Amino acid sequence: MTIDSFAKLLQFSISPIALISGASLLLLSITNRFGRTIDRSRSLVRELEANASSPHKEEHKYQLRILLRRSRFLRSAILCISSSIFLSALMIMMVFLQVFVGWELKLVVLTSMFFSVFSICAAVVYLFFDASAGLKALEVEIGRHI
Repeated sequence: MTIDSFAKLLQFSISPIALISGASLLLLSITNRFGRTIDRSRSLVRELEANASSPHKEEHKYQLRILLRRSRFLRSAILCISSSIFLSALMIMMVFLQVFVGWELKLVVLTSMFFSVFSICAAVVYLFFDASAGLKALEVEIGRHI
């Protein structure tokens, strides 16, 4: 292994490494949101079980349906981000093979990069859907007070 081949490997690995770092921070944010929807769902279920004859029973059920939909959006976002991180790591391995073994993998590396970035874009769309559903739940929550 020469210093030139090592420098070339580092040069080609910078983009996927930056992509992994950014995607990991996004994944952290999304998993926190996911945990909060689960906690809120459990809280609403406990309220429903404790107050079976509550006048707000239908509102709570509606909020539970919204939270379930939000959880599904967030699960899809987590899958997309995880796929992006996996593809970026795979891309680094393919660059390694290309530099040190001499295999011609440029098309595969570019395809992995495309799908990795596409997965992040899809995750952001799911995150937007989650935010929209969260606003809907907020409207239900404060609707009776305004």
